[in-house]
Amino acid sequence: MKRLDLQGVRGIAILAVLGFHLFPKLFPNGYLGVDQFFVLSGFLMCMLLTKSEKTEQSTWSLIKNFYIRRFRRILPLYYLIIFLSLIFLYLIFPDTAIVTNENSAKKALLFLSNRLKTDEENYFEMLSIAVDIFTHTWSLSVEIQFYLLAPFIFLLPSRIASMIYLSIGSFIYFYYLPPTGMIAFILCETSMQENQYKLVEDLEKNCAETKPSTSLKPNTIISVAFTILVILINFNQLPLPQNFVRPITTFLTTGIILFSNGENNKILSNKFITYIGDISYSLYLIHWPIYAYWKLTNNGNLVILFYSMMISIILAMIIYNYFETWYISLSNRNIAILTGVLLMGNVIILHRETINKHISQEHLTNFTSLDGITPNMTLDDAKRINYAWNTHDTQNLITPACNYATTKPLGWCNITGLDQNNEKKYKIIIIGNSWAANHAHIFYQECGYKARIMLIGAKYGCEPLYPSLKYGRCQNEIIDFQKHVEDFKPDYAFHITRHISYGEPFLKDGDFKNDPIYKIMLNNTKILTKNIKNKFYILNAIPRMSSTTQCSIPNTE
Repeated sequence: MKRLDLQGVRGIAILAVLGFHLFPKLFPNGYLGVDQFFVLSGFLMCMLLTKSEKTEQSTWSLIKNFYIRRFRRILPLYYLIIFLSLIFLYLIFPDTAIVTNENSAKKALLFLSNRLKTDEENYFEMLSIAVDIFTHTWSLSVEIQFYLLAPFIFLLPSRIASMIYLSIGSFIYFYYLPPTGMIAFILCETSMQENQYKLVEDLEKNCAETKPSTSLKPNTIISVAFTILVILINFNQLPLPQNFVRPITTFLTTGIILFSNGENNKILSNKFITYIGDISYSLYLIHWPIYAYWKLTNNGNLVILFYSMMISIILAMIIYNYFETWYISLSNRNIAILTGVLLMGNVIILHRETINKHISQEHLTNFTSLDGITPNMTLDDAKRINYAWNTHDTQNLITPACNYATTKPLGWCNITGLDQNNEKKYKIIIIGNSWAANHAHIFYQECGYKARIMLIGAKYGCEPLYPSLKYGRCQNEIIDFQKHVEDFKPDYAFHITRHISYGEPFLKDGDFKNDPIYKIMLNNTKILTKNIKNKFYILNAIPRMSSTTQCSIPNTE
């Protein structure tokens, strides 16, 4: 039988998370709801392990039963929501959002969503105008990863009669490695610390399941007081320091669980709050993809945002009543089959394009022209190729003939297969941001026969002549451009870039020579040309107007 107070804690936690995701300015501390979920997970782990241990099962049976009970609860709904999210991704999301979210879905299926994104991944996400609809699965990844360790953490102290080691370890970890910023919000270790903290508390109490009692009035007062404090913190409109409120919330939630006895906390046992707790898992999984679609297509429209929230709640209620409660009642065998079918469905839908290619024997690369355009193309062919260009924009940056110094598709790479010993040919370098990578294959096709060595340098989000305003690291990238040109000493250099800062408007006084961007670009051009033997070609020399400036021009039509 469910403890109503625990469902109430879930209800408060999911409302806080919902407020933080949908209305971050109103509820800047709502992220603490996820911390509460982790504390609850620690308690449930201990309950399951203690129940199994009391039955005097073998170690193998204890661990097996623990995993069966947790996975049967988590996996079917988790894989169903990913499957439905992918369907709607392909149906209603822009083509440019597909590849980013496909990669994210693959990590989510393997419970690896808590891996920090690299700068390159963040940059490509920005370029693809994508919103990651699986971002929120990071917390489930943390939980599953901790489940892999929990039984062994639990069993180890009983084997060596030294639970104090775990307590001391958690204490040291808690106080000497405090969570900070977004890194702590995502990294697995920080959240595992919270689980260990709660697990130790429960172990000290032997995870005793106490029945409601009228003689525990002091416990009731403490439980209610802690609940009120948690609500005041989670829903406070002033952002509170994370290093302070996160351990406090962990402590308060632990206290609520230990001092509350089922129904003695009237706030947590309220029917509305407990029902929200019942649907909290469905609501957590559902709300983010819906919010992501709103953010991508209706950013700023609060009316539609409100409708999005209501749709999330209604869908969560439907899924809880007609799917969650149904599959929980199934046998382990049937749940395993259901989970396998849902997982296979996700794998198939993620590889649908590869499957279609094998079925139709149509390959976009089987064309004689560079871009796949042929004289006899139909409208369907054009739509198919446009779709491929949009969805595979990142992959298209990879040049097959390039030998990359680091990871593909950006950084530095040497074109292979050239006649390097022919002194009559030239050393050519191409520099820029992602556009340099995007056009590298064209340069190879057009200039390869003239080159004995061809070097491509592409820096994500950074222009070679001016440190892009959005990225502080770009000054270092400019120095790297200059160093490579100095070391390489090319005969010819080509500059091609997607304009970010170059397109900023000139000074209003009209004195071109005093323009700060122009002066820095001119100086960096001089530094580069010192080490270029023949010519430095600045392609697309007149920058296109920046999107920000363009949007500020009044519509005169």
